[in-house]
Amino acid sequence: MPPGKGRGGRRGRRRWKGIGLALGLLAAAIGVTAWFLRDRTPDGPPLILTLPGGEKYRFMGTTYGTRNVPPSFDAKVVSVLPDRLANLARKRVGPQISQYNQGQKFDSPNLFIWFQRVGTNVSVWPPGQTFDARLADEAGIEAGVVDYPPGFRSPGVAWHYTSFSVIPRRSRVLQLNFYPDYVGGHSSGPVGSVKVPNPLYGKYPQWKPEPIPAVKKAGDLEVRLDDFVTGSQVGGATVAKANGSWNLPFDRAEKGQKTATGFDFSVRFSRGTNEVWVLHSAELSDATGNVLRNTLLQTLIEPFEGYGPPQLAGWGAYSESIHGTLWPDEAAWRLKLEFKRASGFAPEEVVTFKDVPVPAVGTNTYPGWTKKAGGIKVALSKFERIPYHSRWSMFGLMPQVTVELPGKPMGVALDFLGMKADAGQVKRHDFGRPDAFSYTFWVDSIPTNAKTMDFTFVVQKTRMVEFLVKPPKGE
Repeated sequence: MPPGKGRGGRRGRRRWKGIGLALGLLAAAIGVTAWFLRDRTPDGPPLILTLPGGEKYRFMGTTYGTRNVPPSFDAKVVSVLPDRLANLARKRVGPQISQYNQGQKFDSPNLFIWFQRVGTNVSVWPPGQTFDARLADEAGIEAGVVDYPPGFRSPGVAWHYTSFSVIPRRSRVLQLNFYPDYVGGHSSGPVGSVKVPNPLYGKYPQWKPEPIPAVKKAGDLEVRLDDFVTGSQVGGATVAKANGSWNLPFDRAEKGQKTATGFDFSVRFSRGTNEVWVLHSAELSDATGNVLRNTLLQTLIEPFEGYGPPQLAGWGAYSESIHGTLWPDEAAWRLKLEFKRASGFAPEEVVTFKDVPVPAVGTNTYPGWTKKAGGIKVALSKFERIPYHSRWSMFGLMPQVTVELPGKPMGVALDFLGMKADAGQVKRHDFGRPDAFSYTFWVDSIPTNAKTMDFTFVVQKTRMVEFLVKPPKGE
């Protein structure tokens, strides 16, 4: 039988056809992906950002999504390749697509504004000087939150960017302002600025505000919104608010200053029980899709533990704030307040991980133990005793424990209740890092002869109320 004929030849041809088809499909997939990730490159004359040290940066376009991929064909193709092929591709085109924090993923979509350095100009500013970046609308009004551009002044990368999750979507033009990263804000104006087209500009609905004070109910929990302000929060002594609470005062924000949104509220709940309700989280949003969340509000419940009757008479007054603010051209903003109990837990809401082995100093363990509390899964994910460098060096030497809520269920609060060692009592440090789906805390010290520890947590369903408020114009 002549070479190339017969079943072996047919199998070879089918194999090559299969490889060709696979390569064709891969090329098509890359092409389609690149089309969906197509550049939003600027038209017309170049837009140049000039910083006070003499550096010049050309605006190269914008992207929007949860990944910081530059608006270039090479970078976008590499970003969708399998890891092995991507690593090979980076060896060839790495310098053209280099950037800080390459491949970073964000929890929510961000608008990325991209630049490239013009020429080889060198800064005359002090080494290490960094910048804050803020967005303004076409009227020059700054809002949202501050960005700290990573490695923006480094000459060793090809792509530089700023990113924002809160954008003035009703504005055709965005103004990007840069300020030196100094403490206390900047009243003398930006040191660099550039106006760019807004790729998210569009028409959006308007919400209708409701008058305040306003009272909302969540079961037998009543919440009254007493006041709502925006501006720059003044450091120093707290002042008495109209509802009887205490907080830092607000002042009108100048350009470049960090802003906040303050709200005073009162809470009333059923008496005759041992329940105490506290604020767990706050969220501010608008009709265009902007959202600001306060992730630092997760109130520690230890001060309330064991609190019982008699209950507070009438309304309990409180005052809180959210970092940043939204653009005031909206008819209304939505304020969501999420509450949890600080005492009065049902037995099924409390979970204890017993006899957890204590890791040796310099090691860590990932137990992966899971339990259920009130039908909600809880995981003890990490117990470590490894020193590490930290801005807070005392925490860097302390044992650290992390628990998580697998699946990230919404409307659930996770809190620390207590712990003990087989060799005696231990104390949690006053500092903890709770967020929406996990809780990390430090242990002051563990007895040297301790072999195991018990950790107790509470997991509960939260309650939510919403208010539609008219945006204030600043204090």
